[in-house]
Amino acid sequence: MKEPILHANLPLIEVTDPIALDNLYADPRAAQYLLTRLGPTAAVVAPGEIDNLLARMLKLGHTPKVLES
Repeated sequence: MKEPILHANLPLIEVTDPIALDNLYADPRAAQYLLTRLGPTAAVVAPGEIDNLLARMLKLGHTPKVLES
């Protein structure tokens, strides 16, 4: 069995409705910033691309809330 890998400072997006994430993946400009889907409502954002994704989401009419740890 492989050892788990822990990633630090990995940007994630979480939405309340799976359809919202489906819509982001359906938009080629937004989808280019999403690396992998973690579940129905969460995905990994490409490192260094969170600002580009947020800008695209605003253009699509979304109102993202940003949380930093």
